[in-house]
Amino acid sequence: MARNLVVFVFVGICGVPAPASAQASLPISVNQRVRVWTQASEAITGSVATIAADGFEVAVDGGGPVRVARSAVRKVEVSRGVTSKGSGAKKGALWGGLVSAAAGAVLAGLQHEEIGEDGSSVGKAAALGAWSGGLFGGLIGAGVGAARAGERWEQVWP
Repeated sequence: MARNLVVFVFVGICGVPAPASAQASLPISVNQRVRVWTQASEAITGSVATIAADGFEVAVDGGGPVRVARSAVRKVEVSRGVTSKGSGAKKGALWGGLVSAAAGAVLAGLQHEEIGEDGSSVGKAAALGAWSGGLFGGLIGAGVGAARAGERWEQVWP
């Protein structure tokens, strides 16, 4: 009885057909901005022009259409929009300011004897560290955030 159950489970698991990656449909649509990786060293970036059963065509930025075979696709990313420099700067300033303010408060609080001519209280030293760390961290974070502005990509396959 137990032997029949083991055989039944084994046949049930092994007998279930699994779709190959080339057979699975890709989650893209016409006019959608994509970045596709194949065996080539660089990704193909552009808008999907046509979709067929055996592949699709991408209208490459600054070039003509490129035919991509479905079986050659290794990874597909879909654009989720563009982040502006201002938005990136705000987010970077917030994160940089918060992290640097926390670090500055802790580090200055630990070294309160060294702050000022005769030392300082822990609270005053921590406040000074938080203020200066937040200021300079926010400025650096804003610069990094503005520099990183660009297109956001989400991997949708595999």
